[in-house]
Amino acid sequence: MPTTINEETTLKFEPVHLSDLTKITDLYFSQTEIKKDSTNFEQPKLTKEFGFPIYKLVEGDLIIGYSYFTVNSSEEIIFKAIINPEYSFGDLESRFIDRSKQKYVSKKELDHKGMKNSITRMVDWLNWSR
Repeated sequence: MPTTINEETTLKFEPVHLSDLTKITDLYFSQTEIKKDSTNFEQPKLTKEFGFPIYKLVEGDLIIGYSYFTVNSSEEIIFKAIINPEYSFGDLESRFIDRSKQKYVSKKELDHKGMKNSITRMVDWLNWSR
């Protein structure tokens, strides 16, 4: 069931579904320095920095942001978010990250090795399927 982030907005907080991954990878590439090579026409490759998407911010039918986790070099789980700057306001990003972490951790026991493997499998699968 969607959760409204703030009563003053129409933003909804929802779990990421498989059908969202194309839009999420598009958002990721639009907000990072990784750009498509126009001479080669190859899709850019995702790396482990893409992380594992867990929740999305939706306005109407548009995904305007998503939260994800990554594993740093010290094997710590880090929760992050990417939000389209056109829709970002105030402390939305930090509230979105906090809400995502709280909701995810309440449902799962953090298994650092398993989460790291999940990221690798997700990135490999997305690179293969694109």
